[in-house]
Amino acid sequence: MQASPSDEILSCQCLSVSSGSSSILQDLDFLIRKGEVHALVGESGSGKSTFANTVLGLLPEPLRASWDRFRIFGEEIRSGDFRAWKNWRGRRISLIPQSAAIGLHPFLSIGSQMQEYFSLIQPSLASKREGLRLLKEFGLIDPEAAWESRPHQLSGGERQRVLVLLSVYSGAELILADEPSSALDPETGKAILELLQSRIRESKAGLLFISHDLSSARELADTITVLQSGKRVETLNKTNNGWEPGSEYARKLFALDENLA
Repeated sequence: MQASPSDEILSCQCLSVSSGSSSILQDLDFLIRKGEVHALVGESGSGKSTFANTVLGLLPEPLRASWDRFRIFGEEIRSGDFRAWKNWRGRRISLIPQSAAIGLHPFLSIGSQMQEYFSLIQPSLASKREGLRLLKEFGLIDPEAAWESRPHQLSGGERQRVLVLLSVYSGAELILADEPSSALDPETGKAILELLQSRIRESKAGLLFISHDLSSARELADTITVLQSGKRVETLNKTNNGWEPGSEYARKLFALDENLA
């Protein structure tokens, strides 16, 4: 994986995660650049969520991580040392969860949550005027009503647009999207992903897109890494001819996805 150091957001070599004597991720190499959408795909149990938690610095006990090299935001991180993450989460690293139940408080209005959030990290966006502008920009048909609403009063697509809005305008350099459209109908999900892709291009942030949905990954991503049983099978870059998997496992995944389309 070749990239200019100035373009790299995250680069790791031989990243492994284990629980006691059991390996969950084994010798994983991974790179994400500014303005890039890098999808991580694989079957359930392949290690996608474990990698996401590692990047977030939120590995639960008793999991342990180690690596030969881990460079993020231009800083070299000592193997297994996650102390720097407490200053990065929510500011330089942002998460778009797959459910608004995780990302939004059920009893507070959307407007109050936006104001509280931006007052901490982007004060210039904390006013109601700016909030209404952002809600309109992100496709909320009635921004004023959305501002006053509690999450349950919005549709699933509207709630997810708010979550994408909060992450994109957090100023984060690295955004993780964990199955961000899995709970939505296909048409709404596609619109959410297109919106996310365009904003990533504009902001020059990096997007780590985690999904078992290869169709969405193929449409959204610049790069796809395929995991199987905790190991990196292959990393593919999109070409003028589309995706050209070389490994047998990746070819089967892509062929199955094409047959289901």
